[in-house]
Amino acid sequence: MKKRFLYLLSFLMFVFLLVPSIKANASGYAVDYDTQETVDELTTHVITSGDDNDLDIVKAYGIAVPADTKELILPIELEHKGLLICTSVLDESTPSSVSTYLDIYADEECTESISYSSYSSTAEIPEAGTYYLKFTVYDYSDVETEYYSLGFASQFYNSDDRTLKNKEWNCSGSIDYKTPIYYKVTTKEAGSITIEVDGEYSSNVTLLNSSKKALSDEAYASSYSGGKVVFAVEKGTYYVKVTSSSDIYWIRSTFKTIKDYSGATKAKAKTLTKGKLYSGLVTTSDKTGKVDWYKITLTKSQEVNITFTGSVSSGDIEIEFYGNGISGSITDHIRTVDADSSFAAETWTSSKLPKGTYYIKVTKKSKVTSGFYNIRLDK
Repeated sequence: MKKRFLYLLSFLMFVFLLVPSIKANASGYAVDYDTQETVDELTTHVITSGDDNDLDIVKAYGIAVPADTKELILPIELEHKGLLICTSVLDESTPSSVSTYLDIYADEECTESISYSSYSSTAEIPEAGTYYLKFTVYDYSDVETEYYSLGFASQFYNSDDRTLKNKEWNCSGSIDYKTPIYYKVTTKEAGSITIEVDGEYSSNVTLLNSSKKALSDEAYASSYSGGKVVFAVEKGTYYVKVTSSSDIYWIRSTFKTIKDYSGATKAKAKTLTKGKLYSGLVTTSDKTGKVDWYKITLTKSQEVNITFTGSVSSGDIEIEFYGNGISGSITDHIRTVDADSSFAAETWTSSKLPKGTYYIKVTKKSKVTSGFYNIRLDK
């Protein structure tokens, strides 16, 4: 946020060089930096992708404030709810004893204040509509003038609900950490949805069905998780609910088709071939306790190492390995993004397992569990 203010301020240094001298009338007015035309209403640039090119676009005006009233009120039309980030600065030739303030109001009478600042402002816009910018000048100098010349620049960060396109970044403004934004995601087949959230602070992400009923626990997207949360779903329409402590954040949804190679019953357990990686999927639609089955058959005594990796952001996926020569079972879980629960299967007395058949159970442990995993017999 601070970097954006600094950028807007530096941009205004050029506004005074490129906008012609303002010939103010009694009521004052604004000159559009892009068109060089006089306007009675302001607009702003709405950030969408939030990439460098998008962030470099600033809507700017030269503002003439009449000296007799020392204030000017201009409407600005905002088509979304979200964050209006703006700044104003006096012409550098203005005496240091002159200062300016910027107020933002929800009504034309300027009684419902939204934001107030000496030079810059972040206004939380609760809904689309017309708002009012009030430029006020305080002059303690002895210099006579007909008007005061200001530069004004702004950007807008959208807080509306929207649809996420696969692998495309969106930039959003968070009105407050309790007000969620809902992102629609549609999948054409079964697979994983990875949600990346990049912001200064952490965000909370929940997967919802098409009726906006929660299918997952609230997952925590932070630097610890690489800003990622992962869910697994069947074909359909879903919503991702996000609340964030960051004023501004970037979000992207990436879908990946995943084929499930497992057997549905112990009798149909998938035989693991040494060195081959098999994928498995545990979706939001699967019942609690659903089991994926695998097996290995040893023709001689040997060491057995199992690679078991995957990603889960809600609930957990459990793996059990058991069979001839093992007292009880080897049990582990996947509960995080990019988890690694690989293990060596051993007996109490040897690093080698006796020949025979061994089974692997992969279980969905709770209703809110979803994610994917990879399994491989390494030895």
